[in-house]
Amino acid sequence: MASLLIIDRDEKVRKRTLHFFTGSGHNIIGVPDFPSAQEILRTKSLDVIISECDMAGGNILQLIREVEAGTYHTMIIVSSPIEEVSAVVQAIKEGASDFVRKPFNQGELYVKVEKALEIRRLHLEAQNLRGQQHLIYKTREVIGDSPPFREVLKIVEKVAKSDSTIMLRGETGTGKELIAGLVHYNSLRTDKAFIRVNCAALPDELLESELFGHEKGAFTGADKVRIGRFEQADGGTIFLDEIADMSLKTQAKVLRVLQEQTFERLGSSRTIEVNVRVISATNKNLEEEIGLGTFREDLLYRLNVIRIDLPPLRERQADILMLAHFFMLRYSKKINRKIYRMCRSAEDKLLGYKWPGNIRELENVMERAVLMADDEITCEDIYLPTDRNLNPSSPALSPEGVNLSLEEMEKQLILKALEQSGWVQKKAAELLKISSRSLNYKISKYAIAHSGWQKNR
Repeated sequence: MASLLIIDRDEKVRKRTLHFFTGSGHNIIGVPDFPSAQEILRTKSLDVIISECDMAGGNILQLIREVEAGTYHTMIIVSSPIEEVSAVVQAIKEGASDFVRKPFNQGELYVKVEKALEIRRLHLEAQNLRGQQHLIYKTREVIGDSPPFREVLKIVEKVAKSDSTIMLRGETGTGKELIAGLVHYNSLRTDKAFIRVNCAALPDELLESELFGHEKGAFTGADKVRIGRFEQADGGTIFLDEIADMSLKTQAKVLRVLQEQTFERLGSSRTIEVNVRVISATNKNLEEEIGLGTFREDLLYRLNVIRIDLPPLRERQADILMLAHFFMLRYSKKINRKIYRMCRSAEDKLLGYKWPGNIRELENVMERAVLMADDEITCEDIYLPTDRNLNPSSPALSPEGVNLSLEEMEKQLILKALEQSGWVQKKAAELLKISSRSLNYKISKYAIAHSGWQKNR
């Protein structure tokens, strides 16, 4: 089902077209003039516009500019008498996708609209793939055969067809985006958009505009209308990565979308309705973030209908060599090197490492190895920065005794890290690979104190 708009001053033409396309299963709106069309463009995401060349209150070139300023691959079909051929040619040059001569029959227009929809679909697919690594979104073809990872795939197969929200939890580099893609492309929304947003990549004032869009003049630098990512994802899926990095203000707006499927662009009072499935991801403990007052508990309930925990690579021992060989072949092809083998000592080295950066780190290691290798990848080609791997079982941070509760073990690890860092909390947080805020919370939780903190903190 597509969203269409017809702009024609002739009420009979509008009514005939509305009747025909409604019967064909499409959503269609009819307006008589350019100002009315502008109002629709501010509140709706449209797939195809059928417009008179010389419409009331404006012209086709103004419409094309308006569409290019704010919408997401909207196709424009120009309707015009044959005597206006020069204006039609100019419109095609400026970005209109097709032309239908007036008076037109509905069957001819239907063929033009279906063609425009197919071109739009191909444009969207190309944009979605451009700059992305090739990912195969079939669960049976995803690399990994270890029991923990196969359990994840079982859950994906069970929940993909539903519209329930999903939260993916796991360390950095465990493949959360891949799993989000698996869910989308195995869902009933597979032919609609899959929109990715990294909430940690933008400052909050820009993230709000990125998610919800803005009107022209909404803030300094907003020189044109912007369609937000929620609107672009209408009918499909939006993947909110690093959700914990979102401010409380933006969290409140996301909560409203989840509850009501509505929002307003920045600088606008017009309410926009969307039908979007939300998949979120984080590498943080959101329950702790709630305790710190930085994450909304009601938002967590909405996002966490289905929770999928992604195992770290160190718990997927059976998958390490499988993934390593996959990356070896990928980068051999990508950089045009004939490296197809890896010696046993190199494999042993990969298996003996803890992989704090998970799959992403393994991929980087294998890319470098392919570049450095001669005929086959050897142990010397595998560079592993082991000093980056804080291993809680090492003597420096190992809690003494094994008959301790998890909380007691965590407290002892924190104390060891504080001692190693000279009781400077920022350094201890870096050593433990948690945020300073989380460390402060745990220090309060375990009532840890030190006389020198007023000076060193």
